[in-house]
Amino acid sequence: MKNEPIRGGNFVKDRLPWLVGGAALVFYLATLNHWISYLNTAQVARISGYVWQPELLSPLYVLVTWPLRWVPPGWVPLAVNVFSAVCAALTLGLLARAVALLPHDRTNAQRERETSDDALLSGGLSWLPPVFAALVCGLQLTFWEHGTNGTSEMLNLLGFAYVIRACLEYRLDERESWLYKAALIFGALMTSDWFMIALLPGF
Repeated sequence: MKNEPIRGGNFVKDRLPWLVGGAALVFYLATLNHWISYLNTAQVARISGYVWQPELLSPLYVLVTWPLRWVPPGWVPLAVNVFSAVCAALTLGLLARAVALLPHDRTNAQRERETSDDALLSGGLSWLPPVFAALVCGLQLTFWEHGTNGTSEMLNLLGFAYVIRACLEYRLDERESWLYKAALIFGALMTSDWFMIALLPGF
């Protein structure tokens, strides 16, 4: 039996990621840590100006969060945590988009069922993989802790999710601008995350 593409088939890959990201943002803001914790102490101290040493380990985070230095000191912990919650929500939105863009023409059975040109999953349950992936990732304890406490790891993960999404977008429409964006973000992440240097040959 062949899958019948649902009408308005762009919903899964165009609108569903925004819904996933919005729902995730509401969830993380509802469970947000409003003060200092062991996870965000270093970031809050640096943004508040209590650390005088130059930041050598995560310059990308310092650059992106530089406007938070103008926030009143009493609001810095909340602002840092909200920034992390926004990064977490965007990460899950990008994850949902990436899963929706995964090709489904790698096996004979998939090629028999998916006859569309772009080989994206179609059918009435095509929304299930992106939502399930976002739930599994977003409700994982470590991800939730970093999403509700301001950490540089969440910004790094957001950049990594964007790189994956850009590569999948390039597979779909073959616009080289996606590769340029991915290379730019990947290079920026290499300044803050040693793991990205190890992934460079694969990229």
